[in-house]
Amino acid sequence: MRESLLILLPPLLFVATYTEIKSRTIPNWLTLGAIICALLASFALGGTDMFMNSLLGLVIGGAVFLPFCLAGVLGGGDFKLMAAVGALVGTPSIWWVLYYTVISGGVIAIMYAVWNGHILTTSANFFRMLIGRKGTPSHGLKKQPTIPYGLAIAIGTLWAVIISTTGA
Repeated sequence: MRESLLILLPPLLFVATYTEIKSRTIPNWLTLGAIICALLASFALGGTDMFMNSLLGLVIGGAVFLPFCLAGVLGGGDFKLMAAVGALVGTPSIWWVLYYTVISGGVIAIMYAVWNGHILTTSANFFRMLIGRKGTPSHGLKKQPTIPYGLAIAIGTLWAVIISTTGA
């Protein structure tokens, strides 16, 4: 039954990725609409058990991203998108989605740093952080470059779903 909900993932992830790359935001109507659809459809398709599974997926996906959102590392749209994905895939699939999303985000961050010529600075700051020292001083109010994490969520989600459905 859960496979029926997965049909909602490609349009959700496509629109979220497109809008985040274009405007650096993921619209509330998209993420909150997906959450409502996922919860209603899960109840209609599988009753209370499937609804609770979707609700748990929503909570896990949101809870893992919430600290990063509160710290300003991720945006609110990324937080709500992962919660929506959690509601659609349920448990235990959300754990695999999170795993592949983190891998995708790391690869995208490295590619972004190389592309923009920040790889040495980023690497030096990372190793300073590992040994407990502060990074290089900031240059006034200049904002550090960010990656569109909705893209990492989309890649990680599709990666997890393809692996789980094909048995690869």
